Amino acid sequence: MGDASHPAYDEVAVEYSRTLDPEGLGLVDPVLTELLGGVAGQEVLSLACGQGQDARLLARLGAMVTGVDVSAEILRYAREHEASDPRGIVYVQGDAQDLEPFPDGRFDGVVCHLALMDIPHLAATLRSVARVLREHGWFVFSIVHPCYPPHLENVEDYLLDHRYRKLHPPGWLPQHAYHRPLATYVEELVRAGFRIERVVEAHRRDADAGGVPGLLYARTVQGALPNGFTNVGMRLRPRLSANVGPRAD
Repeated sequence: MGDASHPAYDEVAVEYSRTLDPEGLGLVDPVLTELLGGVAGQEVLSLACGQGQDARLLARLGAMVTGVDVSAEILRYAREHEASDPRGIVYVQGDAQDLEPFPDGRFDGVVCHLALMDIPHLAATLRSVARVLREHGWFVFSIVHPCYPPHLENVEDYLLDHRYRKLHPPGWLPQHAYHRPLATYVEELVRAGFRIERVVEAHRRDADAGGVPGLLYARTVQGALPNGFTNVGMRLRPRLSANVGPRAD
């Protein structure tokens, strides 16, 4: 994602769009789809939407979708897909860290698929997500699992929040990303007013079975728990494979 003045995905927009969903059919991710649940008729924001593959998934599920990304170049490909096969998706250029184009309480839900690791300021991003959600709105996201290889091979210190250079980046992804320990994700979600409903760990592909999970998904809901409950009673379960295609740390 990069900063707003020089988005990292501008530099890889062509190869990224050729590699992921080049036909514009939309993301196929059974884990993400399960966590989304019934979204038909809901107004949903696709956060850091890239060339729109997850926005197209949401539209296929019946949501009224807005996609936002800081990269003008990668949004060009999203808009080309929408022009050739209209799904009613509106694409807006904007920074996930402030979401300035959107008023408070604009959306029923927000989805961020494999993008939080590319955004410099996690806390600001989660506060912005909370701001644009309606009361009891939901936030579903996926990230590269921060606890296991191959991701850990890139980082200097697991407990240190830091920007890192990928050891073997493919040509269709930026060379840098941001590592945070799992505890940081949980704490910042809670501070932003979210409660965690479900967490799913998954292999990226069936061929990864037998090893550690490469992906982590979560469904969260805005709003405090009833008195006497804590935010640690989430459902955590493994998933054999998400089968969502290529990704490199």
